Amino acid sequence: MIDLLIPCYNEDSNVKTLVEQWKTIVLENQNIMVHFIDNGSTDNTLKVLINEISKANSKNLNLIKVPKNKGYGFGIKYGISETNNKYICWTHADLQISATDVQSLISKFLLSEDKDNYIYMGKRENRKTLDLFFTSMMSIITFIFSGFYFKDINAQPKIFSRSLVKNLEKLPDDFNLDLALLISSRKADYKIKLFNLIFYNRAFNLAKGGGSIKGKLILSFSTLNYLFASISFLKK
Repeated sequence: MIDLLIPCYNEDSNVKTLVEQWKTIVLENQNIMVHFIDNGSTDNTLKVLINEISKANSKNLNLIKVPKNKGYGFGIKYGISETNNKYICWTHADLQISATDVQSLISKFLLSEDKDNYIYMGKRENRKTLDLFFTSMMSIITFIFSGFYFKDINAQPKIFSRSLVKNLEKLPDDFNLDLALLISSRKADYKIKLFNLIFYNRAFNLAKGGGSIKGKLILSFSTLNYLFASISFLKK
């Protein structure tokens, strides 16, 4: 069994479709426990989630409510603390990676004999040139600071053993959670296995991270600040 965490912050236009997709999947794959995390939304996300999960009537679909939004990373950490299966996966609620592709990658992970020492991770295909540029620059900067090179830091989903995140309080509350997880995995001698997944255009709402140029710059500076603040830890 694996806990799939899907943080949802102001995603009321997406979550109805999201719940419907995962309802269909868990009917055939009982090894996935899907946790929709309302990460302190200020729109109708929580209301829609409650309604759709209730209608789905599946023991494999669960709602976790974060009382107040404290960041993307905090929402995932809160979800981890509320679950207990041996393996964890997280992905976004924006439908840019299909639920079918996430389920397929989870199945490959669970069937793997070396899953306790690996992170399985999507690599986003079909992206714009500007997006690829920022991703590449962040990979290079991370390598300079940490000595570890990651091809697509914020790619989804990420699938791994719960033992990798046993010290939740040390992980950041913002979008740097993905980077911190990858650095921790390499320091713990985990290997990362990448799988190409189609990255679809966002149908509704604005991206919460680096969707616009302004957002990309903010996210980039946030990553730089995290790397600079963590340099003593990274070099150990």
